Amino acid sequence: MSREADLCLVSAEGGSAFMAELLEVVADAVRAVGGQARTATGRFPEPGPNTVYVVVPHEYFVVTPDEQLPAADLCRRTIGFCVENPGTDTFERNAALVRSLAAAVDINREATAELGRRGIQAEYFQLGYSPRWDSWGGDLDAVRDIDVTYLGTAQRRRSLLLGSYWPDLQDLRVRLLTPPHEMMTAKRPDFLPGTEKLAHLARSRFLLNVHREQARTLEWVRTLEAMSNGCVVVTEPCLNLEPLVPGRHLVVSRPESLGSAVAALCAQPERERQLRAAAYEFVRGLDLPGSARMLTALASSLLTGPQSPPPDLTEARRLAGALRSPAQALAIDTPSVDVRFGGEPTLPEPEAPVHPMSTAEAVRLAQRTVAARRTSGRCWVESSGAELFPEVQRVDADVLVVRRPGEPDPDELVRDLLCGTVLPGQILVAEDGVVPHQVSRPYRMLRHELPLGRGYARNALAEASTAPRLLVLDAGMRAAKHLLERLLQHGPEEGVAHCPVADPVAGLVGALPPERRRLDRLPYLGSGYLVHRSVLDAVGGWTEDPLLDGLEDHVFWRQVAAGGQQSTLVQQVLLQRMRPDPAPRPLDLDPRKAWAAANLAGA
Repeated sequence: MSREADLCLVSAEGGSAFMAELLEVVADAVRAVGGQARTATGRFPEPGPNTVYVVVPHEYFVVTPDEQLPAADLCRRTIGFCVENPGTDTFERNAALVRSLAAAVDINREATAELGRRGIQAEYFQLGYSPRWDSWGGDLDAVRDIDVTYLGTAQRRRSLLLGSYWPDLQDLRVRLLTPPHEMMTAKRPDFLPGTEKLAHLARSRFLLNVHREQARTLEWVRTLEAMSNGCVVVTEPCLNLEPLVPGRHLVVSRPESLGSAVAALCAQPERERQLRAAAYEFVRGLDLPGSARMLTALASSLLTGPQSPPPDLTEARRLAGALRSPAQALAIDTPSVDVRFGGEPTLPEPEAPVHPMSTAEAVRLAQRTVAARRTSGRCWVESSGAELFPEVQRVDADVLVVRRPGEPDPDELVRDLLCGTVLPGQILVAEDGVVPHQVSRPYRMLRHELPLGRGYARNALAEASTAPRLLVLDAGMRAAKHLLERLLQHGPEEGVAHCPVADPVAGLVGALPPERRRLDRLPYLGSGYLVHRSVLDAVGGWTEDPLLDGLEDHVFWRQVAAGGQQSTLVQQVLLQRMRPDPAPRPLDLDPRKAWAAANLAGA
């Protein structure tokens, strides 16, 4: 006799808000077709006679402590709800853990087939329209104030591609949300949960979709959330687009061309409207109710079918323990802003001795800088272009640029700034131990015969400025024409505004807000920020400690975070940098000592 299952969809306590939201959508779909479904968090609730549990294996069993994991008899009545794409580490984790459960469903056809090839029987679960996902309502005339958005965890491949799009996207209103690949449980500047994410998609015209790692299948949940809110999806090629029709429901382009593709679409409002309407109609026609009935029937079969022997959970428990991250673990794909020093992960072990010669050389370099500050010649060279663009109104902000040995000439960066949509009051450049070319310059230049340090040079430039805001850059950067305008527009009145910087090797650097726990372990924020002078006064300017050569911005950001200074991450790539090749620094020779001193100075 058939017994109707009482589905209990369980999220991990401390797990991703995204997974909990998805299980709520599934539970709602089951109830809509007359089934019984509820959600829970943490330990499995006590079972009733008809209870069947549903979990996302790759998250639930890794995040949940061993003592709260279900016993074998409960795993025998548990369905794995699989959501990860082949080609990612999380898919491999899921494939290993789902074997300990009684059954599985997967939202991805390619993943369902791949699990089958590995001897894991999984049913395909077709997601579709859910009222929980629709914050838009189908109004084709609704105002959208964001041209292009992106929502996806940071990963090097993704970051490299996103960084490469900045020339195409610089004239558009862009918001890139790239949180670290960690458990996102609540709202952050780079992560929007639930209704806030859906409202954001309803304000956005286009969504960029870029695959993670080696995955080549469509990110279905993100795609359906976007289409349910009238946000047109522009994606790189996918193996599993069916039944979506490229060119009708979404746009497919080569990964290197996504930026130019979406920029072209932004100039075709009628085409955009057609895509929006067709995608919304498509989503509403998907058979989510059929999937909900299938899940209910599968759950009922676990109650009435032949009882399988209890699974051996030893291997699953061992694997889950091995995958479990320690408390406060950082995402492995968060890049350092420094080209050589990665922060705490690159430090020698505390008991590992540093070679005495390295320590001595680090001290010698620091002493040489101190001596140079007493003897080096210093002079100001006035701008030869004071009359440049006299008819253009300038904003009350100055630009500070320091060029150090190993960094390229700042003339191209200055040209970018002078061609910007708003012009700074003045541009001040310090050539710190670098001999500039003997050409006329459209900026004031401070020359140091010997290298005196970035912090030392910046403080000297700041003293020569009278503007209330300072745009802090390094030589070797290139700037979008909207850089200063966007930082002024979106930044706090008296605080710090910064933006991601495209790096040709690391991808996006500086793409996260300042967090004390992350700054304790990684120098991930650098230059490329607009700071109000009140903040600079509060932190005492930039450190001039020669031992901290290369960590001046890290100390600054630690002071900003520790002092509770207001900061804003402007989520558009407005800067690109060359890879500098700094001369040897104390940081490179005795990193443990330099890192400890930097964190102490920024406490």
